[in-house]
Amino acid sequence: MKTKIIKAKILLLLLLASAAVSGQSSKSHIGISVGPSFPLGDFARTDIGDSTSGWARTGFDIQISYTYRILHNFGIAAMGVYSGNKLNTAKYKEELEALHTDYGVSIETLRNWSSGGMLAGPYLRLPLSETIDWNIRALFGFYGGYSPEFVIRTTQRDTGEKADYKRQSAKDFSYGYSLGTGFEFKYPSFYLLVYADYLASPVSFDNVVGWDWQGDPYTTSFKQQISYVTLTFGVGFIL
Repeated sequence: MKTKIIKAKILLLLLLASAAVSGQSSKSHIGISVGPSFPLGDFARTDIGDSTSGWARTGFDIQISYTYRILHNFGIAAMGVYSGNKLNTAKYKEELEALHTDYGVSIETLRNWSSGGMLAGPYLRLPLSETIDWNIRALFGFYGGYSPEFVIRTTQRDTGEKADYKRQSAKDFSYGYSLGTGFEFKYPSFYLLVYADYLASPVSFDNVVGWDWQGDPYTTSFKQQISYVTLTFGVGFIL
């Protein structure tokens, strides 16, 4: 009889320990999400007369996220993010040919806009049901980016004379911040994630190397406000 009681107590302790571990692990999860990246403001501007124009097109975004719930409705989130955005060469060509009507223009992109970083901050959890959470997060951290590398090739319409203008890629590191909201659909061992995020970072590219129309090397510097909105879909795994 005593043996049965001892076994029952051990079984009860194991069940309680298992529930405690399960409760602890359900407080955190890691996820991966992908989706489109929609450039905004200066980053998306295509005005050849405005040096802040980024000529960025809609691209793609990858996020690796981690959340840890401290309280029932509050926790800490961290996110690694990468975005790639092509240069809007069609609009750039249109603007150049409108400005220089006696030249034909073609543009070759050797490297597109790319940016990314590590961000962290608080998040607010608003449970809508036992299986659906609505989260709001505000993140801040380290961010960097690479500017595009491209070649502009021109042909004089009357004489056929050709000339090229080249600019190499440059990199810069700065701070970045993100404001986002999304829904998490909980299953026994994973989540489905749907998030919308706004991300911004001011970067400055110094000593950007290139070759002008005469083939002479030059260096230049410019600032770029990288900003975009993402809509990502992914899966999170309970730790």
